[in-house]
Amino acid sequence: MALISADVILQTIASYRLCWISGRFGGGKTSVAYEISRHFLKQGYRLVSNNLSAWADSPKDVDFIDGGYHLKSVVLLDEGGLWFKSGQQIEMIASYAAKMDVIYLLPSFWPPTRKAQVVVIQPLWNLRATGIPIILYRWRVREGGFDDKGIFWWWNPAEVYGVYSRQDPGDVGQEIVEWLVQKTQEYRAKFGRGTGRDEISDLGEVSEADQFSEAIGELSEVTERLIPVFKRKGRR
Repeated sequence: MALISADVILQTIASYRLCWISGRFGGGKTSVAYEISRHFLKQGYRLVSNNLSAWADSPKDVDFIDGGYHLKSVVLLDEGGLWFKSGQQIEMIASYAAKMDVIYLLPSFWPPTRKAQVVVIQPLWNLRATGIPIILYRWRVREGGFDDKGIFWWWNPAEVYGVYSRQDPGDVGQEIVEWLVQKTQEYRAKFGRGTGRDEISDLGEVSEADQFSEAIGELSEVTERLIPVFKRKGRR
């Protein structure tokens, strides 16, 4: 298996459903997202992506299965940070992720809304320049009172080269966003619930409340990083 010591992070992604893969441009974010997708595709999931990919299906060809209640899909939205910006709307769509059996992978230099940063994966070391085909990643989950973290290795990243086009700029993501909204409405309608169109209509809109929440979250993260530094200085 190309991913080494990855059982925990794969189980964590399956549990929390929202994963942001961060890193520099050209640093392999999308490639490792496809490698993670491979794990779920082997379990019968389908892939929806805004990349030109040999593994992906068109959103219009992906519909509910298992009696009409499960999409059983991985949504890989390249540079998803440009689209997953509104916390309220992400909450609305993500709240149905487990019910509809959808997993979101967001490889993106630009961070998505903090509410989409449930599982975060970041590269630590890339040894490919030395001739060793391996990358070390760290991951972390901070949700409510839960805080967990770990590392995993990716051996031979070249395995996914050619699975998707690194030259093709990809779709802007609007088609996938609209598909997610449509499927969420259809799911609600199956139970006789309102579609909630006004609540989930546009992932690109960022309210003042979202901006305030993001600012508070960033301030909290900076404070958390500084407290250990001040404690160390205080012990000197």
